[in-house]
Amino acid sequence: MKKFLLFIISLTLSYTAFSQINQNQTLNNNWRFGGGLGLSFGNNSYFGFNISPSVGYMVANNLELGATAGYQYAKDDYVKQNLFNVGPYINFFPIENIFLRANYMYYTGKQKYNDRTPYYNSIYETDMDESALWLGAGYQSNGPVRFQAGVMYNVLYKENESIFSSGLQPFMGVSIGL
Repeated sequence: MKKFLLFIISLTLSYTAFSQINQNQTLNNNWRFGGGLGLSFGNNSYFGFNISPSVGYMVANNLELGATAGYQYAKDDYVKQNLFNVGPYINFFPIENIFLRANYMYYTGKQKYNDRTPYYNSIYETDMDESALWLGAGYQSNGPVRFQAGVMYNVLYKENESIFSSGLQPFMGVSIGL
């Protein structure tokens, strides 16, 4: 009888341990870590750099909630800009690889202008603050490492008042599911 009772207790403990391992693995697979990284070059000695890490959690099979932060640096012969951003996002997957995105972002930073002419050299700084609500859609590949690409539009965009030259923004990035 002791051997039978010991067998039942051992079986119960091993089943409980196995259940805990599977449950933790399922929860861990819901996390998404990713972001974007960019370099750009252009006329007037233009150089640009940006980094935007993100973290998300799959709250359902087709719904991801997350947050992103970022830094952008741009410089040419006349302007130098440092811009920081932070905000939450929601990705909804109506079908497996296609997602709809809503992303609220707050941007803040400084822009330094160097207004050079043959007659004078003037330098001045401007503070930049702007809120954006990006709505868009994209494609995401399958697998533990996922490539994302899409396009978003800032519905709060106001021409000639925005820090952005356009309300339309393409995006690309990579995320890793853990």
